Amino acid sequence: MQIASGDSGGRRLRVVQWTTGIVGASALRGILEDPRLELVGVHAHSPGKAGTDAGTLVGIEPVGVVATIDIDAVLALNPDCVVYMPQWPDIGELERLLMAGINVVTTARLVNGRHYPGEAGERLARAAAAGRSSLFGTGMNPMHIPTVALASTAMCRRVHHVRVLESVDCGMYGAAATWEAYGFGTPLEPDRLNKELLEAEPGYKEALDAVAEGFGVRLDDYRLRTNYAVAAEDRQLEYMFIAKGTVSALDAVWEGRVDDKPFVEFRTTWTLGSFFGFHDEPEFPILNAYEVTITGEPNIRMKLNFMPEDLEHIDIGITTAMPAVNAIPSVCAAPPGVLSPTDLTLVTARGIPRA
Repeated sequence: MQIASGDSGGRRLRVVQWTTGIVGASALRGILEDPRLELVGVHAHSPGKAGTDAGTLVGIEPVGVVATIDIDAVLALNPDCVVYMPQWPDIGELERLLMAGINVVTTARLVNGRHYPGEAGERLARAAAAGRSSLFGTGMNPMHIPTVALASTAMCRRVHHVRVLESVDCGMYGAAATWEAYGFGTPLEPDRLNKELLEAEPGYKEALDAVAEGFGVRLDDYRLRTNYAVAAEDRQLEYMFIAKGTVSALDAVWEGRVDDKPFVEFRTTWTLGSFFGFHDEPEFPILNAYEVTITGEPNIRMKLNFMPEDLEHIDIGITTAMPAVNAIPSVCAAPPGVLSPTDLTLVTARGIPRA
C-alpha cells in the first residue's frame, strides 16, 4: 500500500513482521515500541510457531497478534509494510508482496536483487512497478554502515576510494546455519570456501553498486579476496561445535573496481569465540568495531563501536534490525520502486521513546 503523501496522514503504519529469529525478534520488539507503527501480523518460518502470540515469541506479554505460516493470510491483512527477515530471500515471496501493493524492508542479504540468479533484480523491479510498492534492502553491514560512509563524503571535494571495515567477534550471534554457510566448522579448502561465500552473499556486490551509484559511478568489475583461520582447539559454542583445525575465522575483502582500479571496498573480519577465550591460527586483529576510511580531499576516518548497557541481556540483533524498522516511514512515503539509501529521507530513530 503506497503512501504517496509523504506521511501516513496521522495514522500508524500497519506492519507485518516476517520471521522472529535473532534479527526478526529484535525488529518485532522495535515495531511494538514505535508509536508510528502498528503490528498487525507475524509470519513465522517454523510451523511450530503458528498460532503463537507475537509477544510470547519474543519473551514479552501477549499483544493480541498471532503468528501464521500462510503468505495468503499476510496478504489479506493489507499491511503498509512487511519487515522481511528470513535468513536468505525468496524472490517469489518478495514478488507476491510487492505485486500486492505492500512495501517491503528487508535485511535478508539483498539490496536490489541484481546479483541474484534468475534475473531477480528485473523481477523485483517489475513487481514493485506493478504493485506501486517499494523495496528497500538494508541492515547493519550492508547497508547502514556504507550509508554512513556515503554521508561522510559530503565534506569532500574529491573521493578516490571508500573502505568499510567490519572487524568483530561474532561468537554471540547464535545462528549456526549462517556460519555454516560461510564455511565455519568445515575443513580449510579455500577454493570451495570462496565458491560458497560468493553464492551465499550476492548482496555484497549489490551494496558495492549502491555506494558507487551514490557518487554517480558505475562499477565494471568485482573481486573477492579471502583469508581463513582455523581453530587452535576444539570449540564448543552454545549453538555449534567447531573442531580443532577447521575454519573458525574469516577475513574477506569485497572490492568494486572502476577502470581496473579499486573504488569501493568492504572488508569483513569475523571470528567466532575469541570473546570467550578461544584462539585461531593465525590470529586476525579484531577491533570489535566498524571503520570507515575515505581517501580523497580531505581524507576521512571514522570508527564506530556499539556498547550495550547490559551485556548479560544483550539484544544481539538490534543493530541489524533497527535500520530496517526505522526506515519504514520513509520507505512507505517514497515513490514506487527498488530503493537505494539516496532515495530516502534521512533515516533516524525519530518517534522512538527516549525514556
